[in-house]
Amino acid sequence: MEHARWTMPEQPAEGPTSYAAASAGGGGASPGKVVVLAAVPNGQAPARHPNADAAAGKWPGVLERVRGAAQYIRQVEDRAQDYEARVHELLEQVRADMRDADAKVRAAEQRTREIQVQADALIGAAESRARAAEERAVSAEEWLRRISEAIESEFVVEPAPQRRTGTLDA
Repeated sequence: MEHARWTMPEQPAEGPTSYAAASAGGGGASPGKVVVLAAVPNGQAPARHPNADAAAGKWPGVLERVRGAAQYIRQVEDRAQDYEARVHELLEQVRADMRDADAKVRAAEQRTREIQVQADALIGAAESRARAAEERAVSAEEWLRRISEAIESEFVVEPAPQRRTGTLDA
């Protein structure tokens, strides 16, 4: 595994101290893998490393990859924003649907209460009519009993005598 370490450049620059990041298997930095990270005061040209020209050829490719990565990240962020907007739209739609469903449930509950009140009123009226009919039936039975008793007491019918026919009974 490679370890990164900081080393002093071979040619120190004037001004602030400069450092180089190097990768090495176990010891010093190889000249082909050293990148000088130095602060250069304005107006002075940086000290050039012997392999700087070879490394400079890699920079356009790195820059292109950085730009590609940045474009990809922007695309991902755009898609994420689109997804987020869609999720918000769906969430709003779900909330609206929930409000509609809640309103329908409340309306159904209100209608159920109204129907229950009507049913209770109809049941009460039917029970009242049934009680009145029962009272009329009891009264009618009482009158029928009285009429029957009056008929039996007023119109006593005695059994008719048996007529004899031409036969003799012995």
